[in-house]
Amino acid sequence: MMTEKQIRKPKQSRSIQMKEKILDTAFTLFCDKGYYQTTTNEIAKIADVSIGSLYSYFKDKDTIFLEILKRHHQQFATLHDELLNQPELYQADKRVWLRHLIESLITLHENFKGLYKEMHVLYYANPNVAAIMDEQMEDSRQSTMRFFQLWRDELKVTDLEAAAVITFEFISAIVDQIVFGKNTIDRERIIQTGVEALARFLIDDKL
Repeated sequence: MMTEKQIRKPKQSRSIQMKEKILDTAFTLFCDKGYYQTTTNEIAKIADVSIGSLYSYFKDKDTIFLEILKRHHQQFATLHDELLNQPELYQADKRVWLRHLIESLITLHENFKGLYKEMHVLYYANPNVAAIMDEQMEDSRQSTMRFFQLWRDELKVTDLEAAAVITFEFISAIVDQIVFGKNTIDRERIIQTGVEALARFLIDDKL
């Protein structure tokens, strides 16, 4: 296995494509089989690259998973900011905006369901995974608080920092229940009740 100093940073198109192929293959295997059931030999074989080529770009399987996780963190942060930065929809109908926010996050989690399961499995076993996940959650809370600060005159809550934490955790619970939970009631009822609860918590009934 290669040392960190020997790890290559691809510059040419062919090298970049090879690294991306390794990451795409690893992502699929991690989601389908799980982190512990996936090996670097299997990743290399399915990606159609030599095991030596794989280790020229990644130190080990853990490094591959962490890079996938970091990329997902960036994608999640971008989507979260985009969802919050919709003033026209927010001003037009706040309940519709809340529903759109929740449904978009549900779709994201459904698209990455396998990855999320592995993230939670590894959270307590791998400090590096925990650090990335904690950073993602904190960034999301801060993004939510910045949004609340922008619209503070229309909110009935006064402690914006606490409200941001509660709102983020509440929406996360709704999303996790729908995507990962064993639901005995229709998902629409969960979403609708969640939207109504958030609206009553955050905004005056007259808005």
